[in-house]
Amino acid sequence: MPDPGESYYEILNVNRDASSEEITASYRKLAKILHPDVCKSPEAGELFKVVNEAYQVLKDEKKREAYDLSLLEAEGSEYGRYYSGGRRYRDPRTWYYAHIHQSYQPPRPSPEQERTKTRASSIPRILQVALFYATLLMAIIILVQLFLLPWMNGMAAAEARVLFEEGNRWMSEEEFLKAIESYEGSVSRLPGFSDGWRAKGIAEVKKADELAAKGFATQAETYYQSAVRSLNKAYQSFPDDAQVLSGLERSLNALGITEESVPYLKRSLGINPGDASVQAILDDGLLKSNMKG
Repeated sequence: MPDPGESYYEILNVNRDASSEEITASYRKLAKILHPDVCKSPEAGELFKVVNEAYQVLKDEKKREAYDLSLLEAEGSEYGRYYSGGRRYRDPRTWYYAHIHQSYQPPRPSPEQERTKTRASSIPRILQVALFYATLLMAIIILVQLFLLPWMNGMAAAEARVLFEEGNRWMSEEEFLKAIESYEGSVSRLPGFSDGWRAKGIAEVKKADELAAKGFATQAETYYQSAVRSLNKAYQSFPDDAQVLSGLERSLNALGITEESVPYLKRSLGINPGDASVQAILDDGLLKSNMKG
């Protein structure tokens, strides 16, 4: 900052008898250097105000005349010693150049202020770190949901479809065991593949019937049980499918739990009314249900 004893003439770096043109030229030169948009000193704004204040007084003839009189009356002051030759003229560059270059050092806070600042900022800093990692985690999750999971599901669906088609080929050749293995691979890769569960259940019923016809009742029972599980999953998507209903009826009857096949038998009769074989099985199931009740 300027020295408190400096006059407006010293601030603008002109002599007391300087003309208006010299004052204006010096002001413009200093304004270019000290303007806050140019000077990066933290005191640039205040310095610019001082220079502007000096110029506003000295450019006006009446204000300058009154200011000169006030300087002459200030005997014993810094101004008086200057005009009496007891004080050397000071170049304003000694105060504004220091702020342009690196020689200026802002005041350092006290240790107590440093401790207070550290205490006050420690908790927000922890929260900032936590929020950063939480945001990063959310971004990763979103990216996985948008790109990785659809890609993985697409790959699984493609593999499931290939195995499903393979199972269909084995079924056409009546290789029921191989068909079951292919369908099993299909639904394991895509658990929501209803067509896969339907085909698997039908293949298991076929295999169970084949084993039962050869007298392997114990092995057939295992396939009937698996068929019930598979067809129950397919039933949610195919409630009116004749093969699904027939497979459930056949498997439950073979396992000796005809009463549990009643809902499927009723639905089958609703689709194909007048089917005598289905009606007979339904009557038998209802009879057993009433006997247990």
